[in-house]
Amino acid sequence: MSNAPEDDQDDKPLDPEMEKVRRKMVRLLAVSIGIMFVGVMAVLGAIVYKFTRPSPQQPVVAASQAVPSDAPVEAVAALPAGFTIAGIALDGNRIAFNGRMADGKLRVMLYDITTSRIVADIAVINRP
Repeated sequence: MSNAPEDDQDDKPLDPEMEKVRRKMVRLLAVSIGIMFVGVMAVLGAIVYKFTRPSPQQPVVAASQAVPSDAPVEAVAALPAGFTIAGIALDGNRIAFNGRMADGKLRVMLYDITTSRIVADIAVINRP
């Protein structure tokens, strides 16, 4: 089928310059494979770590924090006189009331629903 000369099919030794290039290519290939192997092992290690790590425990809701099934929670947030509400934010069982006092100073009042009281009164100031 193939009429190629026999000396073309035999492996001939490479000249020294080509042998240097071949060695560099083999070294580059080995380094590249090593780097890829380390990267794949790092990803697999991260996946194994993620799945074997215990999941964080869900906080247990105390009886006082549970929402009653028959009626909604009723509470009164007693804010200081003259406090004007500019915004409200909710985070879990806490409500933040942002606003200004009668004298114009910025304040944040943090109200805890479970204890039915103001737990923080924060004065907001701008530093020069």
